Amino acid sequence: MHVRQGRVLQGMWKPSLRVQEFCPPNANFNTYGTRKYSRMKITAEMDTQGTRDSQKYHHDVVVIGAGISGLACASKLLQDERFAQSKSLLVLEGRDRIGGRINAVYVDGNRLDTGANWVHGIGTDDKPNPLMKILPHKRYKVFSGAAIFKATGDNTTTSNPGGSVDTTTGKDLIIPSSIARIISSGLWETVGGLHELAAQKSPQEAKATTILQAIKDIDTFRKTYDDLPEEYHQTFGSLMQFIENMEAGPLTENTNKSSKDQSAMSLLEYAIEDFDGDQVFLQDGYIAIINEIAQSLINAKLIRLGTKVERIDWSSKPIRIYTNQGEYTTDNLVCTIPLGVLKEQRSTLFEPRLPSNKEQAIEKLGFGTLDKIFLVFKSPWWTEEPYATHLKNGLVGMLDGSENDTKISDTLMGFTEELPGIEIHKDGTVTPGLRSLTVVNLHSLTGFPVLSCFVSCDVAIKIEAMTDHQAATIVHRALTQWFGQEPPRPEAVHVTRWSQDAFSRGSYSHMIVDKSETSHREVFQHPISNDPGAVLYFAGEHTSRNHFATAHGALISGWREADSILNAD
Repeated sequence: MHVRQGRVLQGMWKPSLRVQEFCPPNANFNTYGTRKYSRMKITAEMDTQGTRDSQKYHHDVVVIGAGISGLACASKLLQDERFAQSKSLLVLEGRDRIGGRINAVYVDGNRLDTGANWVHGIGTDDKPNPLMKILPHKRYKVFSGAAIFKATGDNTTTSNPGGSVDTTTGKDLIIPSSIARIISSGLWETVGGLHELAAQKSPQEAKATTILQAIKDIDTFRKTYDDLPEEYHQTFGSLMQFIENMEAGPLTENTNKSSKDQSAMSLLEYAIEDFDGDQVFLQDGYIAIINEIAQSLINAKLIRLGTKVERIDWSSKPIRIYTNQGEYTTDNLVCTIPLGVLKEQRSTLFEPRLPSNKEQAIEKLGFGTLDKIFLVFKSPWWTEEPYATHLKNGLVGMLDGSENDTKISDTLMGFTEELPGIEIHKDGTVTPGLRSLTVVNLHSLTGFPVLSCFVSCDVAIKIEAMTDHQAATIVHRALTQWFGQEPPRPEAVHVTRWSQDAFSRGSYSHMIVDKSETSHREVFQHPISNDPGAVLYFAGEHTSRNHFATAHGALISGWREADSILNAD
């Protein structure tokens, strides 16, 4: 089974790295209580000298993008003696930092990993996940305990125009462990069943089958309804929305033309061979991995930050790259631009336009958004009474619904009426319903008194249009309903907005029903050569056959293209 959402401790900084703290002009806008929000951005001491005089700079290989795939490609090339010369290799990055969709901000001293968080399968001795060999200190924690709260339409809470919440019943919605175990097991066995069903069908059958159509054919899904008391059917049917957070793709077709996620995911999403092993949370953040990969490039001053690529002319040799910092030329260009940006700029970025098979791939692959709503508290109130007892009473194993002896939940799973959701019934029919919210207890994983709520797809777009305060209020009201009493209010909040990020336009890719094919990913693995002999390569998670939508997929794709360049001679 694979779980998507693949998104630094002080003292782990390399000598040539620095941390810059800055407050945006509207630094007060996302304070929930009284304390101000501040951010830290991670940059590197890199050579930018000479990039502002609009002269031409030629390198044997230019890599566009300093995310994990671009850094992996460039760092592997640098290990070859052919790239020992300073003019042989260069990485161009539009942001003022490295990492791409891997980033962290600091709020009141608490590190918030805004992008990739965990490793999707650490692998086995025979087939290890390569990320685990790179991570310097291998500080990680396996996701364990979860608490599930009941879906209900009862007026457990009421809200007044001022945004405060009054508890009217005092009754929490925590589901007893004995019932939660059935629900959790049913959820994860259904996800496992999707993998099995995808393996049984032909690629064309899987392409034409929505995940919703597949779910109703899974025995475990139907049996879970039989095993549960009827009062918990709504909870189980609504909790299946968790799949949208895993895949950053919609389960149902969206008729809203302004939506980025209009088409439902297909079963082909699960026709993969990913790494086995535990799903683990990187306690020092993915930045530790980024720093490890990038260090040799930083030392060699081969990364140019703040260099936004505006146009790529690949009609001749050398290929010409026009940027806001001048023009660069190369005989070998590696493009690691995210699929979301390629979708937005494919008609204007490349001159001439890309071959039709690659343009079709860009168009037909899905690209979704997964955002996080961080609530930063003075202390982890959920570890204190009476909240801790509530959670302990409902604690189950996170990934299998087994008995669990941990003291506190890593994950809270509940619902809100304030965001649109769906309920999947036993017969596979779908009706409008509550929105499933997954809230991760970062105190259990990192020691920071922070709760992180995940939202995806169209709901993420709705959240991005709100202020941070408005988004946090929805989560806080949900927590109040779940626990039957109002918990402390957060000291500060932070909301990610990956869809609005001009350098990503979303989070990661997925497979769309009746459109996306495995070949659409594989086509990027074939470089384009023009008549004079210059070559255009592609890397990134969207180019991976079996590991798309993961950080390790992006990493492996970068190595793949480096090997392609090294073996070209």
